[in-house]
Amino acid sequence: MLDEQHGNSTPIRPKTWRRHWLWLSGVWALPLGWILRWMLPPSALATGLVLVVACSLAPLPALLISRRQYNHALAEARKAREDAEQLKLQLQSVRYRTARLREELSAADQQARLSHQLTLLGQFTAGFMHEFNNPLAIVTSRIEVLLEERMADAALCGDLQQMLTEMRYMGNIARTLLQALRRERGSEVFEPSAPSEALEEALAALLPSANEQGVRMVPEIADVPRVNLPGHVVSEVVRGLLSNALDALQGREGATIWIRLEPYHTAGAKVVLRIEDNGPGVPESIREHLFEPFISQSPGRERLGLGLFLGASLLNMYDGRLWYEERSGGGASFVVEIPPARFTRGQPYHWFVGGNLS
Repeated sequence: MLDEQHGNSTPIRPKTWRRHWLWLSGVWALPLGWILRWMLPPSALATGLVLVVACSLAPLPALLISRRQYNHALAEARKAREDAEQLKLQLQSVRYRTARLREELSAADQQARLSHQLTLLGQFTAGFMHEFNNPLAIVTSRIEVLLEERMADAALCGDLQQMLTEMRYMGNIARTLLQALRRERGSEVFEPSAPSEALEEALAALLPSANEQGVRMVPEIADVPRVNLPGHVVSEVVRGLLSNALDALQGREGATIWIRLEPYHTAGAKVVLRIEDNGPGVPESIREHLFEPFISQSPGRERLGLGLFLGASLLNMYDGRLWYEERSGGGASFVVEIPPARFTRGQPYHWFVGGNLS
C-alpha cells in the first residue's frame, strides 16, 4: 500500500514543485524594486512607479516558461499526429498486402481447380476420341462407297461429297483436339495450306446458318502465301470465331461479319486474318480471361467456354497467335496471326514481286 502511494506520488511531485517554482519566479522583481526605490527620490509618485514596474515584470518568467511549455506541447501533439498518420499508412499497407495475398491465393486455388478440370477433360477426351473415331471411320468409308455406287446421280453425289468433306474434317479435328488440350504439337506431317481455301470451306459450312439468321458475311480475301498450318486447323479456328460472331449477332438489325485476309507486303511476316462483327463486343470484365478455358462471353447460354481456348491453343501449337481488339465503331475484332510456310522454288522468297508465282 505504501509502495503504491509512493509510486503514485512520484510522477506528481515534479509537477507540484514546478508549479511552486513558477509562482515563486515573480520574487525576482523585489530586488529590482528595492534598487529602483533607492535610486529614485522618495516620493509617492516614485513609489507608485516602482510598484507598477515590479508588478509588470514579475510575471515575465512565468510567461516565458508557459510559452516554452506550450511550444513543447505543440511539438508533442504534432509528433503524435505524425505517428498516428504513419501507423495509419502502415495499417493500410498491411490491409493492401493482405488483400493481394487473398487474391493470389484465390487465383492459385482457381488455377489448381482449372488444372484438375483440364486433366479430367484430357482423360475424357482421350477415351472419347477412341470411341468416336471408330463410327466416324465407318461412316466415312460408307459415304465413299455410296459415291462410287451413285455416280450417275449428280445431285446426290454433290451432297455425299459435302458430307464426306465434313466427315474428313471432323476426323482431322479429332486427331488434333487432344494435342490442343495438352498444348503439345504433334509429330504429324502436313502440307502448307492456303488460307483462302480454308476460309472458303468455313464460309461454305456456316453460310446457311448466317442466311437463316439474317447475318451478312463480307469476305475480303487478299492474295497471301501458304501458311505453316494444316488446312483443317485454319478452318477450325475460323469456324469457331464465325460461330461466336453469329451467336453475338442474334436478333440484331443490320448484323454483319467481315472476314478480312489482309494483303501481304513483307516477306517472312506473319499472315494476318481479322474476323470482325458489329455486335455488342466482349465485356471488359472477361477480356483478360477471354482465352482461358470455361470462360463464356454469353451468360445464360449452356456453353463450356472452350471455343476460344481451343482456337488459341491450336494456333499456339503451330507458332500462331489469336487476340482480341475492340473494333472502332462498336463490335468485336479477333485477330489471327499465322506463320507463312517456308519459301521454296515454286514459291520464292520474293514471291510478291509481280504477283504470286506459286
